[in-house]
Amino acid sequence: MYVDEGTATPTALPTGGAWQVEPDQVRDFAAAVEQVRADLDKIVREVEDLSTPNYAPMLGTSPVGQELAEKFTDRMGSERGLRGQLNTALTRMEEFVASAERTAAGYQNTDQDNATTLTGH
Repeated sequence: MYVDEGTATPTALPTGGAWQVEPDQVRDFAAAVEQVRADLDKIVREVEDLSTPNYAPMLGTSPVGQELAEKFTDRMGSERGLRGQLNTALTRMEEFVASAERTAAGYQNTDQDNATTLTGH
């Protein structure tokens, strides 16, 4: 993760108001995004497990126990319950991560194109 510790000397923005981004910063950002992607994939798998029988409550065979078990299952593993809310949050996070991946790739491609233009290689 990139943390600005205030040790670098700030540089003035060019007259066009563009940002100056160093290749190392882009690589660090891309690595952080990759880690977030891996963590997100792990969370998605765990959320999907919520609807499996492994999470079914075992509250007995009485009518009250069965009703409580149904409520718990509905609130935990259904799309209207916790699993649905987590899926919504994960979808939004997925959109953010995909955007961050495109941004990092764009910076890296532009940097490579500019390097090729300057060096001729």
